[in-house]
Amino acid sequence: MRLLQRHHVINSAELVLLLAKSAIIDAATLEMLNNCREENNVSEKELGQYMANKLDAADSTHNFKCFVKCTIEKFGFYKNNMLDEVLATKFIMDNAKDKQSNVESVKDVIKKCNQMKGADACDTASQIVSCFVKAELKVFQ
Repeated sequence: MRLLQRHHVINSAELVLLLAKSAIIDAATLEMLNNCREENNVSEKELGQYMANKLDAADSTHNFKCFVKCTIEKFGFYKNNMLDEVLATKFIMDNAKDKQSNVESVKDVIKKCNQMKGADACDTASQIVSCFVKAELKVFQ
């Protein structure tokens, strides 16, 4: 928990889609992230490496991929191994730095990334989040 508090969670939006770039992380969100970390046996060291961009999601452990899945599920916009287009778009636009961002471009990226399929549910979630981050939407810049 100490690591999450010090870094205000994850600065690589890949982990929780948008949280790193969103507004302030409240205590309930921090607790939820820590619960997912503990449930999936993700060490603070691994999380720290990821936060410092020294660990690529593609090279992360299965536990870390399950942490990603847990996190986005608890935010409510990941169900049945895909991002819920309506809920994910709303969350993204509500937390966008660029409030004039094109909603359709966000939806297009969600549709594209939802096509990702991994070896299992955790791998799929990780691939979808990685795809989304690699799209580098203006909404985060």
